[in-house]
Amino acid sequence: MSNIPSPLPPLQTLRAFEATSRLGSFTHAARELNVTQGAVSRQVRYLENRLGVRLLVRLDRGVRLTAAGQQLADTVTEVLHKLADTTAELLDDVGRSTITVGVTSAIASLWLIPRLTGFRDHDPNLDIRVLASDTDPERQVVNADVVIEYSRRPPESANAIYLFDEQVFPVCSPSYFAGRSVPDNLSALLSETLLQLDDAHLDWMGWSEWLRALGGNKTKNTGRVVRINNYLALLQAAVAGQGIALGWQHLLEGFLTSGALVPLLPDHTASRGAFWLTSSWPITTDGPIDRLCQWLQTRPAPSLEHQQT
Repeated sequence: MSNIPSPLPPLQTLRAFEATSRLGSFTHAARELNVTQGAVSRQVRYLENRLGVRLLVRLDRGVRLTAAGQQLADTVTEVLHKLADTTAELLDDVGRSTITVGVTSAIASLWLIPRLTGFRDHDPNLDIRVLASDTDPERQVVNADVVIEYSRRPPESANAIYLFDEQVFPVCSPSYFAGRSVPDNLSALLSETLLQLDDAHLDWMGWSEWLRALGGNKTKNTGRVVRINNYLALLQAAVAGQGIALGWQHLLEGFLTSGALVPLLPDHTASRGAFWLTSSWPITTDGPIDRLCQWLQTRPAPSLEHQQT
C-alpha cells in the first residue's frame, strides 16, 4: 500500500499552478515549462476541480491568487524548493564519499581537526564528519566509520592502524610561576596546585600513576588538587594560570609551539598505551580510510595560537 496521501493531486498540476502563481500569467508559465498556454490553463483548472476551490482569478492581463490559492502557493513553493535543494545535494554527492570519525572532544579539538586543515583541497571527493563524544562510546561504535582513541591494549580488530605513542609530562602557563622559583624536583612540584582529570576514561594516565612511573609514589602531595572532568577545560585552566596539568605530547603540540604552556622538570614518562584508528570496514590500499590515515600521519604539528585566548 502506498504511503503517499490519497488527496495529493498530480504533481504536474502543482508544477503548473506554482509557475502560474509565481509569474502571474498562463503565458509566462507556459514559456517556462516549455508547454502550450492551453496546457497550463487546463492543468490549473483540473487542480481547482480536484480541490473544489477557486485558486486563481482570471484577469484580462494575467491572474491573481485567491486566499485559497495563496495558501496552496505558499506550501507548493516551499515543497518544490526543498525537492530542488535535495536533488542538487544528491547530484553534488555523486562520486563523493563521507567518513564519519568518532573521537573524544579532546582528541577532536587538539589533534584531529587541526590536522584536517587543507584535506578538502588535497582530496576533494572525500568528506570528513567528526562525531565527538565524551559520554557515549557506543554511539561512536554504531555511527562512526572509524574511531580514533587511546587504548592500553592494541584493538582486537584486524582493521586497526597504529597512530602514535605518547609522552606525558607536567605543564603550566608561563605566568603561573611569575615571580616565583620553578620547582626542580617532585616534592616541590607536589606543593603546587595540580589540575586533575576526573572523568570516566580510566585508560588515561593521572597524577598518581605518573608519579609511580617515576618512582615518586611515596612523595606526599602538600598542595591542592583541582578536579576537572574535561581535558579541554583542564587545559584552559592551565593556560589561565590556575595550576599544573599533565600534558600529552601530541595533544599539546600547538600549546607548546605557541608558548601558551611550557613543560616543567625534565621528567617525561611514556603512557601505558597508544593512539589507534579502528575502522568498521576493511581498509583497502588507497581507499578512503587509507587516504585519510596517510594524511593524518604525515601532517606536521599544527599551530594552535588561538587557544591562548
